[in-house]
Amino acid sequence: MLVFGQSYAQEYAVDLISADLKKEAYAVVRKDFNTIDFLDFNRVKYSSETAITILNESGLRYSMNPLYYNNSTKINKFEAALFDAHGKLIRKLKRSDLKDVSGQDGFSLFIDTRIQYYDFTPTSYPFTIHYYTELTTSTTINLPTWQPVSSYNVGVENSNYTLVNHTSIPIRKKEYGFDFFKIKKEEFGNTLTYSASNIPPVLDEVMSPTLSELTPRVNFSPNEFQLEGVKGKMENWDDFGKWYYQNLIKNKLDLSESEKQTVKNLVDGIDNPVDKVRILYEYMQSKTRYVNISIGIGGWEPFPASYVSSKSYGDCKALSNYMVSLLEAVGIDAFHTIVYAESERKVPMKDDFTSLQGNHMIVNVPLENETLWLECTNQQTAFNYLGQFTDDRFALSITPEGGKIVSTKSYPASSNKELVKANGEILSNGNLKIEYEIFASGLQYGRYYQLNFLGKQQQDQALRRLFGTLPNLNIKEHSFNNNSAKAEFITNVKLESENYARKVGDNLILNLISFEGMDTRMKKDDHRKFPFEIRFGHTDETEFELKIPKGYKLNEEFITRNYSDVFGNYSLSVKQKDAQTLRIERKLVVNDGNYSKEKFNDYVEFRRKISSMDNSKILLEKN
Repeated sequence: MLVFGQSYAQEYAVDLISADLKKEAYAVVRKDFNTIDFLDFNRVKYSSETAITILNESGLRYSMNPLYYNNSTKINKFEAALFDAHGKLIRKLKRSDLKDVSGQDGFSLFIDTRIQYYDFTPTSYPFTIHYYTELTTSTTINLPTWQPVSSYNVGVENSNYTLVNHTSIPIRKKEYGFDFFKIKKEEFGNTLTYSASNIPPVLDEVMSPTLSELTPRVNFSPNEFQLEGVKGKMENWDDFGKWYYQNLIKNKLDLSESEKQTVKNLVDGIDNPVDKVRILYEYMQSKTRYVNISIGIGGWEPFPASYVSSKSYGDCKALSNYMVSLLEAVGIDAFHTIVYAESERKVPMKDDFTSLQGNHMIVNVPLENETLWLECTNQQTAFNYLGQFTDDRFALSITPEGGKIVSTKSYPASSNKELVKANGEILSNGNLKIEYEIFASGLQYGRYYQLNFLGKQQQDQALRRLFGTLPNLNIKEHSFNNNSAKAEFITNVKLESENYARKVGDNLILNLISFEGMDTRMKKDDHRKFPFEIRFGHTDETEFELKIPKGYKLNEEFITRNYSDVFGNYSLSVKQKDAQTLRIERKLVVNDGNYSKEKFNDYVEFRRKISSMDNSKILLEKN
């Protein structure tokens, strides 16, 4: 039993925190001590003592320390106390002070995990909250990760992790990110300890990799384990895949004979396997909807194909399993594939450490000449299209023969196209009348295709945001063409913009690029600490034909702008098609990739130069 009293007055006084740990911090971890006792393949005890000082309102979320429990994880002990800025005890907390809520995530039909947490509104900052908890669990496939820096803008005074293996079962571990941090590691007999201290807050930098790739952590996984009552063994991905298939998938591929005949009829007479997959994918999309259900091992085990067929809904695992079953019925091999789904940053599986990873399931279909990728939770997306959610990263394909690390579909800059063609007219009063055709493919398709499924008012709002730089915008007509078989989308818009060209005396000044120029809000950073990633490369091409008012002419020949850098290249030209028509051409190619922190300011400059050229203006003189 911990005793919270005056002895903490010195320990938790905020004045004792070094200035380096408080600088730009929302909170400071005073201590984070965790002990993991591995008692058997199906029993682990967690003991955790955590104290965190909340410096301001932005850090309040770090005070919660949520406790997750379900049928396999039990909370055995909870103690907590609040301290003021001087380390003086304000009050002790009991288990009854905790809120107990469902782990519902807002889109799941049912989740059996529950959460206990302490929720309060402080009267002043800073304050410190100290927790001590003990839990036991029978799910042991992954032991808790040690990650002393788990959040941005949080300093760390002391972090300690101790793993005690009370069995003869080997526990594999993998260390990451130790190079730039002082980590102390000790091993004595069956006990392994990691510790770190005085880590200043890590600040979230624009376009940086995920925090877990920038800071130290250690992953652990035993060779013998239990997952929600199902025992298993694994030392490598091959073992893991065999276990997963045999225990969680094999008996779930149970389409009824009548549905097997239905899908066979759908592809009867079709020879091209790609067409067969597309037809059955569209059948799956039309028949099902996404609903998450996570009960017990259901967090990893799919519902049977027969269940999805009868209910017409399922989560990512259930819908993927149903899709695999449909393809199996017509003799096409397809495989459940576990992946980390994240749009803002690519998060790959750690291919060098076999463990339970990922947060999403998709399907891969290896054909003779190509591999198709199927996202089964989105009933609107295109065939063989992943988009930024799961593109270009390591994933785990589960086959009857074992697990295989695969790379999901990647989209090079040349395939991520936005091609804009427009015909417009500048009137003598400066107003613009113009018709656009915008073609989008690759990852750029993901920016546009949902327009096709919005109501008219929402479509108008989205188009107003797209053309938001045009003054006094009036959208006259619009239409869309969604080619879901090829993941290509065409937007047609007819609009008017009042005072697009500015009158200067009898002359007119106008911007060459009417919308979607390069944004320049990104700032240089001379103190950047981490590398950065250009998330996806893309190719933007623009072809405008613009009629100018009678009696006006281009005052001088436009000098073509060209610029090239490691990050991409750009060109902008204006040609006189005839006396009253200008042809404006722009092309921008941005290269995706990972770049060192020393290149960041160069990248900002690259964007600024392009933005400057995008803001090029021409003068139309009145004859």
